[in-house]
Amino acid sequence: MLPVIEKATYNRVPPSDESSDGSYSEETTLMQEGLVKRRSGSCSLLFQALCGLAVLILYSAALIQISAHTFKPGRMQGTRAMDSIVDGFLQYEFREFYQFEKGLQNATYFTEPDAEVDRNWHNILAYQNIRIPKHKMEELGRVDEGIELPGGGYFGSIMVYHHLHCLKNLYHALHPEYYNFSKLTSHEQERLAEHNDHCLHMLREAVMCQGDTTLITMKWNSTGLRPIGNLTSPHECVNWDRLMEWVAPNSFDALADGMLVHPTFGMDPDPFSDVSHNVRRRTDTITGPVFRDRQLVEAS
Repeated sequence: MLPVIEKATYNRVPPSDESSDGSYSEETTLMQEGLVKRRSGSCSLLFQALCGLAVLILYSAALIQISAHTFKPGRMQGTRAMDSIVDGFLQYEFREFYQFEKGLQNATYFTEPDAEVDRNWHNILAYQNIRIPKHKMEELGRVDEGIELPGGGYFGSIMVYHHLHCLKNLYHALHPEYYNFSKLTSHEQERLAEHNDHCLHMLREAVMCQGDTTLITMKWNSTGLRPIGNLTSPHECVNWDRLMEWVAPNSFDALADGMLVHPTFGMDPDPFSDVSHNVRRRTDTITGPVFRDRQLVEAS
């Protein structure tokens, strides 16, 4: 008689220390928590990597932007390192420079001095003294040293006027007899020479700062053996009339009564006089040499 074989069934073998379903559930929970922690750690590393990549991208973009602003050939700020209150009125236009030859062009500012040349210089410098708003002085950190004006604002100018002022003074120095420099004392002539040196230095700095790289081609001179340069050249220039739309209404008469009063010496009793505080006024930063300019200023 064959033995009876019972049908085999599978029963899970419990761990040696498992005594209830509760201990099994606890083990399962711990395993799941470990898996979550591993996944959480992976997500944290991925998040850190993405953040680092984002910072790198932002830094690179900022660096490119700064470089483009600083080195872009056509930047509108030009060679200035600070914003100006007239930036909103700057427009650029194409202009052709032509070589000046005596007798071929009108003597607007140079050649032999006369009343017309003096008037032209007076007109181009008429708006050189401007009111600088207080907020701009605060940005520059110059409120404490600034000269506050009656009616608001601070005494100032823009650099182009200083350069023109220097050109005018150097032009006067080329014609000492016409501008009565022969009447100056030796001390005053020494001061005039110092001022001319100052102007030459400032103009040299301005020219080298601009660094005009327009090409000059050479050609043979029809009246001599040496080559000469063709100085005709295209340039992008500030539209002067547009600039004056801001400058003119923001200018003021610096020599008007009560406008400029020194905190120690008081007001100049006669700003057009050749003698001021026992020193002849051969030049000043407001009008330049006053000699023949005096009649023009008084008549304006």
